[in-house]
Amino acid sequence: MQIPFSTGTIPPTLQVPVDACDSHMHIFDSRYPFVANAPSVPDATVDDYRIWQSVMGFTRTVVVAPSMYGFDNRCTLDASRRLGEAARCIVTLGPDTTEEEIARMHGDGARGFRYNLARSAINNLDSLAAISERVAPYGWHLQLWMHPDGLGDMVPMLKRLPIPTVLDHMAGIPIHGGASHPGYRALLRLLEGGVTWLKLSLATAWPQLESARPALDELARTLIAAAPDRMVWGSDWPHAMSAVNTRPYPNDTLKIDALASWCGDDSTLRKILVSNPEDLYGFSQRSQ
Repeated sequence: MQIPFSTGTIPPTLQVPVDACDSHMHIFDSRYPFVANAPSVPDATVDDYRIWQSVMGFTRTVVVAPSMYGFDNRCTLDASRRLGEAARCIVTLGPDTTEEEIARMHGDGARGFRYNLARSAINNLDSLAAISERVAPYGWHLQLWMHPDGLGDMVPMLKRLPIPTVLDHMAGIPIHGGASHPGYRALLRLLEGGVTWLKLSLATAWPQLESARPALDELARTLIAAAPDRMVWGSDWPHAMSAVNTRPYPNDTLKIDALASWCGDDSTLRKILVSNPEDLYGFSQRSQ
C-alpha cells in the first residue's frame, strides 16, 4: 500500500505496542489559509494520516500546529476533533488569546502550546513567561523548537517556568559531533532537572540521514539513557520540509525500526510510545 507522504509501503518489522502514540505530526488543509510568505506544501489531511496509522500500527497521535498557520489553530483543532479520543494537539498562543479560547482549545484536546524560534517570526520571548502562567492551571506544557546554539542561554528561563518544556526534534543537536556541541551540554542539564522532555523526531529528511546512521544511533541512545521517562517519539508526518525543499520523502517504516534499535528493550520502547505520552498528554484521563 502506498502511504501518503512516505516512501514506505509495508509495516515496520517492529510490531508497535498497543496504544502506541505518534507524538509529533501535522495536518495541512487548504480550506485554512497559510500566513503571508509561508512556504507552499500540499494538503495532508486526516484521511491521509489514517492510512499512515493503519500501516504503521499507531492508534494515538498528537497534532502539532505548524508555523505556516501562524496563530490560526482552526486546522489543528479540527483535526484533533476528527481524530477523536485518541488524539491531542499542540496549539499556538498569542498575547491576545483569551481565557475562553484556551478553555475551549483544552476541551478540543490541546495540551500544550508551541513556540517556534527556529523558523517562525511570530514568537518572541517577551510573552513566554506570561503565557506559561496562564496555561499552567490546565496542566499544559511548552513545546519549543529552536536552534541549539541558543539553548544554553535559555536554560535559566526554562527552569523558572511553571510548566514543563518539551524540546522538538532532539533539540536540533547536530548528528555529527553532537556531544561536543554547547547545546548538547545544555540539553543534558535540562534533562537532569527532571521537568524537561525531548521529542525523538527529526526535521531532517530521513534519506539524508542514511549515511549518518551510526552517529544518529549513538546520539539517540545517549539521550534516551539520560531520561527514558521523559522521551516521546514523533514521525513528523507529512514531512513538510521534504516538500518545501523538493527532497524525497522518508521511509517511515525505517524510522520506526530505528527507534526499536535505539531503545534496546521492550520496556523502554513501551515507555516512549505508550506510558510517557499518557503522562504528558493525559490520554488515560481523557479515555475514562
